[in-house]
Amino acid sequence: MPDMKGLFKRAELQIFLVYMGAHLPIFLLSDARYWDDWSLSGASKEMLVSVFTQAGFPLLGYYHYAVQLIGWWFYAFSTFALGYLIIHVFYLILKSFDFSKSDAKTLSLLAAALPVNFARVAAINNPGLFFLLIFVFALYIFVISINNKNAYLEYTSYALFMFSFQFNALITSFLSVFFIAAFLFYNKAADAPTNATHHKNNLNKFKYTIKRTAEIILLPFFYATIQHFLFSKSGMFAASYNIIDINFGAILSEIKVVILYIFPYDGIYIGKPVALTIFLAAFLVVYLIRANLATRSTEADCNGKGLIGIGVVLLGLGASAYVLVGKEPSYAPWMATRFQVLLPFGAAFSTLGLFKIICAAVFSAKNHDLGDRMKVASLAGLIAVFIVNWWFVYATFYVDHLRQEAFADTIRNTPSLQSRNSVILDRSGLTAFDTMPGLGEYAGLHEAATGKHDALILDYDSMTAYGGWSGFVDNFKRFLGAWSKVEDAAVDVPGCLYIVRRGRDVQSKWSYAANAFIVKIRNPEHYTARHLLSLDGPYCQSPH
Repeated sequence: MPDMKGLFKRAELQIFLVYMGAHLPIFLLSDARYWDDWSLSGASKEMLVSVFTQAGFPLLGYYHYAVQLIGWWFYAFSTFALGYLIIHVFYLILKSFDFSKSDAKTLSLLAAALPVNFARVAAINNPGLFFLLIFVFALYIFVISINNKNAYLEYTSYALFMFSFQFNALITSFLSVFFIAAFLFYNKAADAPTNATHHKNNLNKFKYTIKRTAEIILLPFFYATIQHFLFSKSGMFAASYNIIDINFGAILSEIKVVILYIFPYDGIYIGKPVALTIFLAAFLVVYLIRANLATRSTEADCNGKGLIGIGVVLLGLGASAYVLVGKEPSYAPWMATRFQVLLPFGAAFSTLGLFKIICAAVFSAKNHDLGDRMKVASLAGLIAVFIVNWWFVYATFYVDHLRQEAFADTIRNTPSLQSRNSVILDRSGLTAFDTMPGLGEYAGLHEAATGKHDALILDYDSMTAYGGWSGFVDNFKRFLGAWSKVEDAAVDVPGCLYIVRRGRDVQSKWSYAANAFIVKIRNPEHYTARHLLSLDGPYCQSPH
């Protein structure tokens, strides 16, 4: 019989258990569609390939078509599996860099549990995990190839990097590869006996490093050239869509995000000002405690500062994907995290660094055994908080899933809502993270209920934000069509208006979600989703 105690001491198993504890609830969303997922749902092969070809990613059209042949559940399964594999390769990379086993495991645990990149729940973001896995695997192969002086593996890693760039957000992250390469090649130039006579000073070492990293520097430009000539954007993606627009405000925005992400627990209920206040207060407490101790620079203190430095760099790179196109990355709005794939890793380094500095200041060095046990208990508690936060994240998306079911059920059972000459406004306030649903989501819900592609349903706040109906249509009319599943809607002023609100009996969306979950499991034939909502209207225009 295998030694179970020894088995649970294995870092790989501990990382998997923490990851599973945080992300297993994603399987409750196996049938859910979020954001642009409705444009994928039930789409033909021709439409998928055409749209993703316009976006410059024809391969993704074939991928989404293949997944839907398998079943929509595969998105949740592959998101769960790919997410773990990425964390596992991250652990292997850390070990290759001679991080201590404890630090490598802790960083991987934090990266697995930190509440960032909520957009992973969306099926349309699922392929990004494939490319991120290829990216981190390429980095692992690259590090191994340099350590073992294997040119074949080195150039294999270059090919994998090129393939991973189909997820464009990874191109800015490639800067981290350049820094790692410069570090490895510089050390190689300094340590290799064959180079001792040729690299006698730092200038020669620098020249050698630049020469060896030239191919790495050119890779993104080489890929950009290939993409421009073979996979250029066209159609609705041709202009004014994620165009690089760097300005001073965007740079300040990135700096602000990095500062806020140093303290990574933002979650759902703690806003940025509160998180920043807690972070600054923690630093003040540490400073006051250290002022009363003998002045010393401990190994943990130095190590913590180094980890925070690495984390800040990775956080900056993780946020840059949005900053480069003039957008402001953020924790709370889940759609604003879809390209920030490096944030879990940067936040893990910063969190561990801050944790070490606090522990070095708070726990007495006289009792190492008690101090070590307190550190382990504190770290376990912190990870437990992150895991519970993820449960709330998935619960929030589950409530949104119930809203979608209720909306489709309401349309299906209300003939007047199936009229082409009407507009339905959603004021239920049950959307995930209070994020405004997109045009495609509502069109997909209408199609799911009626099989038609001719309705315009809008979030009330979204419409008013653009100055009313006309402003909204003018801003989004280029997206009307097959992609948003609004192919034949009347875009002139509607005849009748309906408003959907939260039902009178739904005082707490959380209690409703719990009850709905129980009913759906125990007695699904008695579950009626439309009871979640109520309907006001019609408010029709006068014939005159």
